[in-house]
Amino acid sequence: MENEYIGDKMDEMMDFKCINDKMEEIPEIILNKTGLSFPKVHTKAEYMAVLSKELKEYRKDTLCRVPFCNTVEAETLGGNIKLGDFKSGPRVESYAFNSIDELMKIEEINLTQNRINEVLKAVEILNSMGETVVLNVEGPFTIINSLVDLRIFYKAIRKDKEMVNEVLKNMEANIVKYMKEGINRGAKIISYGDPLGAEDIVGPKIYKEFSGKSTYKILKTIENELDESIIHICGKTSTVFQNMGFVESHPIQFKEDITYGHAIEYILENRKDIKFIGHNCIKRTPLKLKNSTLWHIELLEKV
Repeated sequence: MENEYIGDKMDEMMDFKCINDKMEEIPEIILNKTGLSFPKVHTKAEYMAVLSKELKEYRKDTLCRVPFCNTVEAETLGGNIKLGDFKSGPRVESYAFNSIDELMKIEEINLTQNRINEVLKAVEILNSMGETVVLNVEGPFTIINSLVDLRIFYKAIRKDKEMVNEVLKNMEANIVKYMKEGINRGAKIISYGDPLGAEDIVGPKIYKEFSGKSTYKILKTIENELDESIIHICGKTSTVFQNMGFVESHPIQFKEDITYGHAIEYILENRKDIKFIGHNCIKRTPLKLKNSTLWHIELLEKV
């Protein structure tokens, strides 16, 4: 089915752009069919599982994914999150912390309470139904942005790097703990991204010294926990890592014209040596795989 490492497609890969599309919108027809409503759908594992499966079938996808927002980690760490409605999903209502000193006091993440507990239960439910489950996990800067005004955090980066590194170290440990539990519950794919820590937002210097470095540590730590699962690295992250020499990438080309989701499932079933994939967007799994090429990402000992 595959013909590995043929041709040089690096120029195409490096052109990756994060496209703001409607792939993540929840069609009203799905809500009418299931009888679910907002914000109720964000609150219980059973509702999440039903919606995830219905969305998979509606989009003609092969994968089920949870959660439907990027705020569950922040909420569990003390964030003030408003669940919103059909038009506007969960978002920050107000910042829960006012200083870097307060962020330093955040304790180990508790995965047995709040919505994060329901998300993990939803993973379990979907896995028990035979679904291939994607758990979406946010990176440190995106989580921190939901806890404190980032201007405070950037000020601390300039004035107290040691404290910032301690905060990030705590975030990294909490994210890895969440990933591990997601895998234990049956998530075959961990989709990792840190959009608020992207290089084009924080700048090359902060990215290399803080947000990118933090993401690298998370990925390197989780690498040995991936017996039956893989990490899908956001294409923006994986391509920047490629430019910085943090990773190497290898094209895996498929003979068939298949969807990205089918290609990922093939890797899960047949390539146990692959731990990371990237240079693409997890939202695109229902769509045909561009140039029939999936990218295997290999972490290097660079940081």
